[in-house]
Amino acid sequence: MDKFQKYSRLMLLIIGSFIGFILLIALFFFIFRLFSFTVFYIPGFDLFFQYVITVIPYLLFFAAYFYLYNKIKLSKSKASRIIARILLTTGCATGLVTLFLSTAIFLHVKSDALRFFEDNGHYALIAQIIIIFITAATLASGDEKEKDWKDRIKE
Repeated sequence: MDKFQKYSRLMLLIIGSFIGFILLIALFFFIFRLFSFTVFYIPGFDLFFQYVITVIPYLLFFAAYFYLYNKIKLSKSKASRIIARILLTTGCATGLVTLFLSTAIFLHVKSDALRFFEDNGHYALIAQIIIIFITAATLASGDEKEKDWKDRIKE
């Protein structure tokens, strides 16, 4: 086998895999579209889907809180552990309250406070992101400074 045949086979494999990848993505889109058309004819599924979309951010925040809760034990500074626990408790309480309010809005409960929350609910999500970052920064500040790569090589 000469070089021309090797490189032509290689190029055909690359082009074929690229075309196959595009066809695979198109097949996935077709299957998901067919699935969505089929599923939305089930009575009540659209409401279930809307609620799942409402709950997903809160599940992500609670997963982040759980991860940070496990990292609190590894912190060496007592002050950073205490501050992180306070922030984590505040974040979890905020998450539970806003999840409860979002569920009440989803269930169409009529209230002036819920109407105010519906207009400004995105601020609660932003506050939770900020609480997660401040908690992570607090835990990181309690650890000792990481050694430089030059210092690690010397040791």
